[in-house]
Amino acid sequence: MKRTTIKDIARQLGVNPSTVSRAMKDHPDIGLTLRNEIKQLADQLHYRPNHMAVYLRQRSSRLVGLIVPEVTMFFYPSVIRGIQNVLHEHGYNLIMLPSNESLEREMENIQICYENDVAGIMLALSRYTQTSEHLAMLEEVGAPVVMFDKILDGLPYDSIVLEDFESARLAASHLIETGCRRIAGIFGNPNLRITQLRLDGFRQALQDFNLEQHADLICFSDNPYDAEKCARTFMALDSAPDGIFAMTDEIIIGALPAIATSGKKIPEECSVICISDGFLPYCLHPKVTFLHHDGYEVGRLTAQRMIDLIESGQYVNKDYRGQKIMVKARLIELATTRRRE
Repeated sequence: MKRTTIKDIARQLGVNPSTVSRAMKDHPDIGLTLRNEIKQLADQLHYRPNHMAVYLRQRSSRLVGLIVPEVTMFFYPSVIRGIQNVLHEHGYNLIMLPSNESLEREMENIQICYENDVAGIMLALSRYTQTSEHLAMLEEVGAPVVMFDKILDGLPYDSIVLEDFESARLAASHLIETGCRRIAGIFGNPNLRITQLRLDGFRQALQDFNLEQHADLICFSDNPYDAEKCARTFMALDSAPDGIFAMTDEIIIGALPAIATSGKKIPEECSVICISDGFLPYCLHPKVTFLHHDGYEVGRLTAQRMIDLIESGQYVNKDYRGQKIMVKARLIELATTRRRE
């Protein structure tokens, strides 16, 4: 007799499998009436989760899903290259699903992975993902999950993350150690975990050196155009900063021209540092000192951890809570910061 699956229940009721999965877990997004209807049908069809069957099915699959919030010229191409190289070495294929910074698309992509019986899911969350409710479908997929870059803490999945706090602290500390005393910071979307971590690291460096933290020297931008406005505002101040930290490649590409054309000499009158995947700083003029966040290494570690989980099956253990791997950044001194004395 064929074992009943969530797909069978969903098909009979005309709903998505993700709806069934959430209803079985009493998710509040599913109305009580529909929840009861789903559970009653599940009982009638003798539905029972079969975790070992899921594990064995994943072992036979050679397809791994990759869900990313966007594909731009910064960071993610390096991550994808690292992932592809590792998967290819181990005989796995990749299906890449951009969410375009959309919660709905993120859910759809998880559903696509479910329908294709992927061996595993690698996931970087969209900027609008603040809670985990819409990720309930991940449990029903039954495959190992490795999150990277943009994650939520507290989820029972492995994660590969950059040392965002420490990288920003080191970047601001380098400016201070080379003579800067009035330091500005340009950060990304303030609602993102990565932004808050880098802002906290930046502030920690100022505190470590007993420097005053000026509210008018902190600015947030979502794109290079806003970053340019932030930099122009800073450089127009009566007491302009003598050091500027840019949180990402996207920010530095907008901010540097505004700093360079302000009349201040770089780095003598205003030093500049950023966090970067490592390609862009060499293309700018002058070449920008940066903390190297290696996207390729993030991708390589993400894929390798995925292979390890698929082959070991340890994720099937209901008590498995995942592990977090931190990727350190490395300081690359180029032309926009003063030399250490």
